[in-house]
Amino acid sequence: MGSSRNLTLYVDLLSQPCRAVTIFCSGMIDDDDDDDGHARVNEIEADVQIVSFLKKETREPPFLAINPLGQVPAIDDGGFTLSESHTIMRYLAATRKVADHWYPEDLEKRACVDRVLDWQHGSIDRDAAQFLVHRELAPLLGRTKNPTLAAEAEDSLKQSLKTMETVWLKDSPFLARGSQPSIADISSACQLQHLKLLDKEESGALLAPYEKVKAWMVAVEEFTAPYFVEVHGELEKLAKILEERRKSEAEAELETAPKL
Repeated sequence: MGSSRNLTLYVDLLSQPCRAVTIFCSGMIDDDDDDDGHARVNEIEADVQIVSFLKKETREPPFLAINPLGQVPAIDDGGFTLSESHTIMRYLAATRKVADHWYPEDLEKRACVDRVLDWQHGSIDRDAAQFLVHRELAPLLGRTKNPTLAAEAEDSLKQSLKTMETVWLKDSPFLARGSQPSIADISSACQLQHLKLLDKEESGALLAPYEKVKAWMVAVEEFTAPYFVEVHGELEKLAKILEERRKSEAEAELETAPKL
């Protein structure tokens, strides 16, 4: 199914759900002065509006008129507004011409995708987000790191990764039993990309036991190339900033350490 309506996509590319929707729209974000871009996917076209969470642009009246909850991603499809990344991708799959494997018409195959999407909310999404906030990102959000909560979230994240390894990826290369990725794969892969914000050794050690998960992440990136890498550009920039900050903090500790 196609659509002649004008679609506007509101995103912050530091947000996992926003990156998932943008990749689903196979969008290349142009670095224009006004931070606007243009996206194309599977014959979907969308105007892309960058709305910064850190700058509190999601709380400003123009955006609240699109989504009163003040959250991204959101879309305006010819006057019809919608939020929540999984809902947006389901809607676009139904109203635009996209390959069937993203969200199959076959009800059993579709149910397998929905099952993974529902599982994600209470597991990998929650666990990765909580771990990263309390381990690394709290200062950026005006909060204090909590090592205890970080450790608890890390344990939960490892359990979620084990579930991915031994259940969802047990007999297939992608999460919903398909030979090609679905919207569930894009969503989870974008979430795990946040682990790049950690020290490289730490993130590597965290994923080391999960060979199928690592192979799956590579497969999702390759299938959606070049968009996956391009859309994660802002996350890569943040990762470099955090790495420099860790180096500076380590050097400062050495300078203030008692001399033997």
